[in-house]
Amino acid sequence: MDIGDDNYQAVTLKEVLRGVIDAVPQGTNRATRQSAPPAAAMGDHGDGSAKLTQAAYWQAIQGYLRAGDVLIAEDGTSYAAFGLHLPRNCTFVSQAIWGSIGYTVGALLGTLTAAPERRHLLFVGDGSFQLTAQELSTMLRHNYKPVIFLINNGGYTIERCWLGKTAHYNDIATWAYADLPKVFRPGTTARSFVVKTAADLQNALSAPNDSLIFIESIMDPNDAPAGVISGGNSGADLDYGPRGPQHRDNMLLRPAP
Repeated sequence: MDIGDDNYQAVTLKEVLRGVIDAVPQGTNRATRQSAPPAAAMGDHGDGSAKLTQAAYWQAIQGYLRAGDVLIAEDGTSYAAFGLHLPRNCTFVSQAIWGSIGYTVGALLGTLTAAPERRHLLFVGDGSFQLTAQELSTMLRHNYKPVIFLINNGGYTIERCWLGKTAHYNDIATWAYADLPKVFRPGTTARSFVVKTAADLQNALSAPNDSLIFIESIMDPNDAPAGVISGGNSGADLDYGPRGPQHRDNMLLRPAP
């Protein structure tokens, strides 16, 4: 179907699934991997004072994982969690194929209730979090102790990989995310951090997990893992076809040359 200069073609579920499979790093079953990849495989991010990047962020997360963790991964750039190498007996919760953003905040409440004896890690973006943020209140009321990793990159970066790299519809309102535990439960013992560098992140990761930990990581809106960018670009081609708007200049976030 043509609308003006744009061409839209029918997309089957089989094509979508193939795009998702191709975007995920291939390898052995991540749930049974025993060790993290060497640091060199993820890049050298030794300058702790440099602005935090997605690459340095996920390298630090990889080192933070331990056996038995429950990981809940949101859509968006948190989709990069699919590339983590999981220690023994970890559980990985996601629903990327449905694209139900905000799902994971409620899912975290569910996993905490089902297995409060385990450590629960939520990986979520600012846009997704804004949809279901109130679930944080219930977690605090029940004294649950998850570690919430929130990427604050000013909106829907994964959508910038699809279409609208600089479009206002991919921007969202600015929140003071790390202040929310105190908003939802005044007097809470939850620990909150706003991190802007790799050193800031390492400091937050060293905090004892005897209460809820909320880590807000500030990143560039146009910084995204390579797999997320390629997946978004492929999704745009599936959705809009060979003559779609994504092929116009600067319409979507592309991989670095």
